[in-house]
Amino acid sequence: ILQRKAGDESPFFEFIQRVCADCNNDGCPSVMKAGCGGFGIRNFLTLFLSIEIGKAMLEVSNAKASDDDIAMSFAQKKVDAFTEQLNESNPILTAISDAMTEEGVALGRMQDAMGHGDEAAAAQFKAQMLKAADAKQDNNVKLMELNSKYNVLMKTLRLDSALLQR
Repeated sequence: ILQRKAGDESPFFEFIQRVCADCNNDGCPSVMKAGCGGFGIRNFLTLFLSIEIGKAMLEVSNAKASDDDIAMSFAQKKVDAFTEQLNESNPILTAISDAMTEEGVALGRMQDAMGHGDEAAAAQFKAQMLKAADAKQDNNVKLMELNSKYNVLMKTLRLDSALLQR
């Protein structure tokens, strides 16, 4: 429906509804659950890489149909690289997501403890929150390093492909 002609890329629409807060007894929303609040990096990166894998697989198919071994080899290397990046990034993204949730839960518990005057519990939850924040930061660094690795790999593939086509 959204394509001008067959084979054109069409826009991708996705609607996401997250139920992140419950209503309390008086009908007012309660505090948002930890980990809620938007379309996260995990979803975005997975969607992007999945689209790139699909496009590269189409390139493999088209190159195979036209008996272009060089183009087929290049396209297959792209499929492999994007697939590897997706597989390597998933555990890191999971660790980031888990740390964000832990950080949010600890923050909420710390605020509750402070509200009840329990300084010892508040200090304990603050320590948990800071530990989760550190884990999140460490995994963000790992993710950036991984993305840099694959940026270099894709640049090398494009340069190699350009040299082979001369």
